[in-house]
Amino acid sequence: MIVAGTTTLVSLLFFLQSNAPSGAVASPEAVNDVVAGVSKNVEEFWKLLPDFVCNEKITSTTYSSGKIREQKIVESIFTSPRKAPSHREIKSIDGKPAKKNAKMPGLPIDMSAGFGFISQATFTSRLLQYHDYTLAPQRDRDGRMAILFETKKDQQEIKWDFGGKAIVARDAGTAWIDPASTQVARIERSFFNIPNHFSHMTLSSEYRPVTIGKNSFWLPQYLRADLTERDPSKTGIFLAEYSNCRKFGAEVQILP
Repeated sequence: MIVAGTTTLVSLLFFLQSNAPSGAVASPEAVNDVVAGVSKNVEEFWKLLPDFVCNEKITSTTYSSGKIREQKIVESIFTSPRKAPSHREIKSIDGKPAKKNAKMPGLPIDMSAGFGFISQATFTSRLLQYHDYTLAPQRDRDGRMAILFETKKDQQEIKWDFGGKAIVARDAGTAWIDPASTQVARIERSFFNIPNHFSHMTLSSEYRPVTIGKNSFWLPQYLRADLTERDPSKTGIFLAEYSNCRKFGAEVQILP
């Protein structure tokens, strides 16, 4: 239950056990071509991305009937090395300078998910076979294609770890694809097989191209989790915002 003074930890991890054939619904050739292009870019992103750092701002909030119950704001330098786990140097907590080597404080909502998690969970090549994909008939106002996706109803291979309990994924969502680059520009994934004390859980991210070193990478601008308890008046939002992402010791250039 999301209550004031209590940390709700949602840790999302992959549990893969075997392989199964892939499939798509409606216009399979067109859908498969687009999904294959997106998947290729998602995987190349992680292969080419160098060690980098970003400014990170986490805002974790619980609400009761729309009014804030508890909120914690943490600003950090987020570091993602290639050969070691990511880590944070915490700079401030609730607007006050943090002590040297400060640890992450307890958050009303604590979301443990990797940088770029949603696009990886949806388009990594080894996971495509556990999803169905279709193309929406119309593009959005920015001309982006929309891929509708959902986990196959009989899949048992993708599982999420919710607070130490592995639960089979029953998810669905939409990814908006930049047509010029075939990169994920925005993605939203809803989780339906979730712990009983929640009635709703959705993760979303938006991406934009950032030059790191000699290459351009579509990096998350934010990772957001929206949670609703069984009591619909009790909700929570975890928002991690990223800016000024750069290679160690390098300047950053955000493309238009």
